[in-house]
Amino acid sequence: MTDRRVDLLFDARHLRQSGIGTYIATLLPSLEDTFAERGLSLALLVNEHAVPEVRPGTTVVTAPPAAMYTLGEQRVWARALNDVRPRGFWVPHYPFPFAALRHRGTRLFVTVHDTMHVRDREISGQSAARRAYARTMFQLDGRLASLIFTPSEATKATLTAMSPGARVTVTPIPVDEEWFAPVDPGLSPVQAPYVLYIGNAKWHKNLPLLLMAFGDVAGDVPHKLVIAGSGEALRGGDERVPALAAGLGERVEVMGRLDFPVLRSLVAGADLLVMPSLYEGAGLPPIEAMASHTAVLASDIPALRETCGGGADYFDPTDRAELAAALRAFCRDEDARAKLAARGWAHVTARQAGLSLAPAAEAVAEVLGSSTGT
Repeated sequence: MTDRRVDLLFDARHLRQSGIGTYIATLLPSLEDTFAERGLSLALLVNEHAVPEVRPGTTVVTAPPAAMYTLGEQRVWARALNDVRPRGFWVPHYPFPFAALRHRGTRLFVTVHDTMHVRDREISGQSAARRAYARTMFQLDGRLASLIFTPSEATKATLTAMSPGARVTVTPIPVDEEWFAPVDPGLSPVQAPYVLYIGNAKWHKNLPLLLMAFGDVAGDVPHKLVIAGSGEALRGGDERVPALAAGLGERVEVMGRLDFPVLRSLVAGADLLVMPSLYEGAGLPPIEAMASHTAVLASDIPALRETCGGGADYFDPTDRAELAAALRAFCRDEDARAKLAARGWAHVTARQAGLSLAPAAEAVAEVLGSSTGT
């Protein structure tokens, strides 16, 4: 390691996953810049088979692969804290690292992307035991973390309702600049026209509503429904989804994870991107679609209203007929789609201006810089 005590150990093991991986990749440049500018030392905890490129001065600590929410993950954290003994430890998802209880001199920082795991079973798909586990973790985070970061005011509100004393700051996630770059339309694996869904098939994603609403209008529009980013995950989420997708035959196309240039082309080529979620912590796919000049329909829930603003049209995520009517109207009206896409572009470019995760990195550096360490 180093001759001096490391100022911050950041858990970057999930860099290659969707969602949390996007957050980590977006945060790391600001984290490295901020710590270098302040003369603070940074170490990254990474999977031994997935070591990212880092800048000079950033230390890499390797660990065996361990899934989220498992004892294996807790063991990885315990070993890393024992070996590194950092002044600060940042976990970019909500499970509380129990080893931190034995390292009271280490400041804990946590990112809570959403509180979906404590939602009712009809939304989360979680058992009572799993919901109790999540609530316990959120409460421990709230009591013991020096700072908690959330991507939206909506997530902050639900978190502080569970843990009123939590020190929470909102740091919205910007869209990666690559989403604003020109695309190669020839890379799209689907021929137009199509309606697009990006994500997995977990309960809170509410994919059955979209499948049923699309089935209601399939005879009236020429579009396919494309479900991307899921693949085999269709079998591990909402059990209604595979049968509903199969029932629509060739009108539904399901594909797994795609290389980024292909995904970008797929998003840019869609007539509509639909996000039917019952719950989200923030919601990146809609604003990534806006950056690709694609019109967006989003469920009318607080986090998506906060993230998408006036750049989307909204529907009640419990109203199949309302979504079907919106699909029918926009699939048939090219001018309406163009106007909605223009609203989305205006919203995402305004939102993007000056937005970064640097404030989160700076807040951590400020706590560590003002605390007493060895």
